[in-house]
Amino acid sequence: MYPARVAVVAKIESELGPVVTSAVRAIRDAIPVYGTLQGAQLADVEAIAYWSLRRLMALWAGGDRSIDDRDHSRFRAIGAARAADGRPLTDVLRAYRVASSVFVRHVASEYLDTLEPADIAELSLGVLDAIDAISEEIIGAYVIAREQLTSNRAQAHAALLDDLLAARHTSPGALADRTRELDLELPSHPDVLVVQSADSGRPMSDDTVESLVLALGLVPPDRSTTAGQRTHLCTRREQRAILLLPNIVGRTAIDSVCTEATLRGCLVERSTIADIGSSWRLAAQALDTAPDHAFDDRALLDQGDGQLLALLTARPTADTSEVVRTVLGPLTEAANKHILQGLSAFIATGTATAAATRLHLHPQTLRYRLRRAQELTGRDPRSAWHRLALDTAIQLRQLG
Repeated sequence: MYPARVAVVAKIESELGPVVTSAVRAIRDAIPVYGTLQGAQLADVEAIAYWSLRRLMALWAGGDRSIDDRDHSRFRAIGAARAADGRPLTDVLRAYRVASSVFVRHVASEYLDTLEPADIAELSLGVLDAIDAISEEIIGAYVIAREQLTSNRAQAHAALLDDLLAARHTSPGALADRTRELDLELPSHPDVLVVQSADSGRPMSDDTVESLVLALGLVPPDRSTTAGQRTHLCTRREQRAILLLPNIVGRTAIDSVCTEATLRGCLVERSTIADIGSSWRLAAQALDTAPDHAFDDRALLDQGDGQLLALLTARPTADTSEVVRTVLGPLTEAANKHILQGLSAFIATGTATAAATRLHLHPQTLRYRLRRAQELTGRDPRSAWHRLALDTAIQLRQLG
């Protein structure tokens, strides 16, 4: 033991919180991927920083530069975890160098009068040795984990979608690296499709999911294809399949395929990458609560149905403005005010003739407006479910 070093370590231990905060701040400032981390991921970085600096101080105070088997094991686990969440290897290793630099500078600036030059030199050499050992363990585990993740494309693609659903990818850079490794070109605003069998007793098997993907004109992720063709992801949750689709597929085609396959689903169009998790939950909850007659003329619910059902079931996420936006769509635009008036009159009176009389219009003019309303919203006001959705959205808009 070195008494001066032990005394300094004891003092640093009492102020380790601010030191770790400075180290993590330096990492986030220097490395863009880390600058976007939040919540559990940021807490994980802080916990690793605490542990790493404590181990470094213990080794330095005891005059020992070698890390033991438990340290090796932990750094291998960290390397594998960073491979799984897609954080670039170069950024992971740089984070340790940045944190170590902050720590050495802190010791040199605050305790220069207490320590001998040899103590500072030994700390610097110890840091270099530790980073060398850490790098070897992390690189080895990272490479092995990435090889395992990419060896089975279908499994790797499903794992990526699982991470997106759980909001474990908050960094655009990390996501870009991972999609590149998996030969994927995901759209910036994909469609989120959740499907299940219309027969509650029929399971959603891998074969059913593959048939669905093929019918949509896409290639299953374990098939050999060019990078430009891999624009979708799919995974399964219990009796449901979740698919991330390119916008080119289209609602009409998806509805037709689901009808043919006796599937029911909910499609949330043009979701942002960051909102994929909330889009999946909205769709899943819509399928949980939608009445059978909501599917009378179609196989797919949409985002408006999901928002309406969130409101009707009093979920905390219910947003009245979203009900109006997603159900009425273009009808809220000033240019379509006359169409919305015609639709409102029809819902209030129950017939086109009565609605035309109320608005002093010819019945054919009113019927034309109803056809345009259906074209713009995708909802037939003669259907009980669509009428409920349209009426609710209209009333909410008026109240707002």
